[in-house]
Amino acid sequence: MIDRLRKLLNDMEENIEPEHAEYVEKLHLKSIRYEEVPYIPLTTIYPLDGSYERFPYGEAFYDPEKMLYNELLWSFSSNLNSIRVKDCFPMQIRSNHGIGIISSLFGAKCRILQDDMPWVDPLDDGIESVKKLIERGLPELDTGLGVLVRETHQFFIDTLKQFPKCYKAIHVTQPDLQGPFDIAHLLLGTDLFYALYDEPEVIQELLELITSTYIGFRKWIEPYLTDKAGEDAVYVHGAIFGGKVLIKDDTALINLSREQYEKFSRPYNLRILEEFGGSLHYCGPEREWHHDVLRHPALKSLQYGNPEMHDLKYDYSGWSENKTSIAFWGYNQDAAFLNKAKDLGIKTGMSFACKASGYQEAADILRNHTEGKRI
Repeated sequence: MIDRLRKLLNDMEENIEPEHAEYVEKLHLKSIRYEEVPYIPLTTIYPLDGSYERFPYGEAFYDPEKMLYNELLWSFSSNLNSIRVKDCFPMQIRSNHGIGIISSLFGAKCRILQDDMPWVDPLDDGIESVKKLIERGLPELDTGLGVLVRETHQFFIDTLKQFPKCYKAIHVTQPDLQGPFDIAHLLLGTDLFYALYDEPEVIQELLELITSTYIGFRKWIEPYLTDKAGEDAVYVHGAIFGGKVLIKDDTALINLSREQYEKFSRPYNLRILEEFGGSLHYCGPEREWHHDVLRHPALKSLQYGNPEMHDLKYDYSGWSENKTSIAFWGYNQDAAFLNKAKDLGIKTGMSFACKASGYQEAADILRNHTEGKRI
């Protein structure tokens, strides 16, 4: 084990409080079930203090030790900062290999540009390549980035087991599996939108294949996860969500009409949700038809990538009707929205996150939010 990783884990093992982590999980679970809670769980997101510095992403991509080090320092929020400030971040790490994991099983290539998250190149021959994929059927799961994800997660688990308190409190979550329509977009690029009109049957066959692959991969990766929260929720994407999966649906919900969405995205998402129970994430603004189309008993939680583009009163009143929780609201905003939520009388059914300038501001925000009720 590299010295920097051992030092970080020793530091975290010495200071972590598993009892607090257990309390945080229970608080999240109660809130996403719309049960009474003393306050809505809040994650504070603030910069690292300089005592530890992450490796360049490009170095960590193929190096599980460096990736584990980076993930411990920052995975949606900072596990290390959370230990120090004792907020309500449900501590977690993942194989952070980007959006192209399932796409890579179909032969799509990922490139790291300027040390940013990977860029996925569409298949060379477009719709003709897709037709060949459909002919071949389900891909091998232990290929492409799949094997790297499995090996990385196994390393995470084996390493954390050497630090019992960390292993108990920090959860290894599913990687970024995206969602059927987003994966189709990665495979075809903008050609997908032409194909919706020119080759709709082919796209539907592709989406069926992607959906079956998604379900198979989620089951295949299960032994390499420690993401379970209670009996009906998981740690993922910085929060605790209902069900076992988090579908990313950015492309379809923002770019398709309602009619197109109901034909090319909703049926495939529902296959996944009905298989596992789960949640859904998307970036961008609200469309007037989103609530009606998304509502389903198997949809347990929502997460908005751009909460600043949404109306908290409208979304909460809509989703609370059938107890669909809203997770990680506000993670790219400062703490001002917390007062609005309080004024709206929101007391459960959500988890919050907000930005802070540093440890002291984070501690002050938490003190005000919890009103002295923290353990």
